[in-house]
Amino acid sequence: MKKTILSAVLAATIGLTSCTSDSEDIIEEVTPEVQKTTFRVTIKNVMNYLSVKKIGNGPLKTTGAYHEVTFKATKGTYLSFANMFAQSNDWFFGTSSQGIKLWDGDTPKTGDISSYVKVFDAGSELDEDFLTNFPETVYTAPNQYAPNSGPADSNTMVRDTGRNILNYLSAYLSYDATTKYFKLRIVKANRETLHNPGFITPGILVVHTQDNALYEVGAPLKANGFESLAEDGSPAAIYNWFTETGSTGAPLRLSSSWSVLSPGVAYVHNGDQSPLFTNGSPIATANGLEELAEDGDPNITYNYLNVMENVTAVKNSTPAKPGEALTFEIEAAPGQRLNFATMFIASNDWFVSNNQAGIELFNEDGSAKREFNINKNYLYDSGTEEDQPVGFGNGQPMRGNATVNDDTDNTVRRVKSLNDVQFGKGIISSPAGVTQALDDRGGYNLVNVSVEVVN
Repeated sequence: MKKTILSAVLAATIGLTSCTSDSEDIIEEVTPEVQKTTFRVTIKNVMNYLSVKKIGNGPLKTTGAYHEVTFKATKGTYLSFANMFAQSNDWFFGTSSQGIKLWDGDTPKTGDISSYVKVFDAGSELDEDFLTNFPETVYTAPNQYAPNSGPADSNTMVRDTGRNILNYLSAYLSYDATTKYFKLRIVKANRETLHNPGFITPGILVVHTQDNALYEVGAPLKANGFESLAEDGSPAAIYNWFTETGSTGAPLRLSSSWSVLSPGVAYVHNGDQSPLFTNGSPIATANGLEELAEDGDPNITYNYLNVMENVTAVKNSTPAKPGEALTFEIEAAPGQRLNFATMFIASNDWFVSNNQAGIELFNEDGSAKREFNINKNYLYDSGTEEDQPVGFGNGQPMRGNATVNDDTDNTVRRVKSLNDVQFGKGIISSPAGVTQALDDRGGYNLVNVSVEVVN
């Protein structure tokens, strides 16, 4: 045991000493190496539910009667809609889980879209013999004594009934290039001579970017209020689910607009003040934030941060469309905090970042956190360029990136309201500029940010 300890002491002593000309030992001070931890940060573009509308005011009962609704939708979006097949237990007319792609390049989807619509069984209520013996049914409207009163289906999956949609309805899309509105028309087919006329109830329409916006074929119904539509023909519950607001009155689920997130930069720093920007102050000269916020270019910011003391930055080169993510791996020393920046490309000079303090990565004892509370991600205006309507400005990267006037307010500040011209929702207010989806305050619902320890 002594030999082992002595060997260790001798080895340490040799590493800390050197000899002078008169053989005096001088002990040199050695700074211990700081143990760093690698973290992975993922910034997911979760823009999804972009517009929601109710379809119709009452059931379609006669041949040729129709529901009609107008809506806006930009490139990259899909349409899903559903209406109940009244006089059934839980059948409905709807699109596939993915929805209908509304644009092919610059060409909007128009014409007869009946082939995209199917008759589905919601799997929420046991089917009676309503097609051939409707008068004897107990749990179909208007025979049922109360809504949601039938026994549960043994097969809880949403499934295609395989029935010919043209026996029930036809559906059409048109587009007005001047107003930029689509129009959906649902027309009742001739079922006058049949035992069950199959009325078409009011329904729900949603413009979205990711699959399964209303339901998922092959899976049970979501807990989003769709069951009330499928069983009772009322779109109220699912409409309220989409339009619910948080504690500040901002949306919980509806995304404010459609955009790509630019290639970004992630960085770690000491202290609780970001070295990249200060809320309420102009951006620092030549730190690259202007180029990142206006053009989606992280390179100057990356280089700027990496020459600073106690700051490490990483970058990526691929943008993220809705459903995609920016991912970074970065090393950090105990006490350092994490931050990031990525451009909201549908703007002139807006970017998404955490607050100035950044995300805490370590516990007080210096150990790496394993769980992170990340709810302070915001949309910022960099104050470098005047703001044009989101998604429609010629000074925005995806629309020419032309030179426009300087912003009259050159300070970095949170975007507290956004005029959603893209989807016609009007002014969306988010007092804090919240971008984190499902934040209980509500917000713009643009990103989900997560952090995990790699080693």
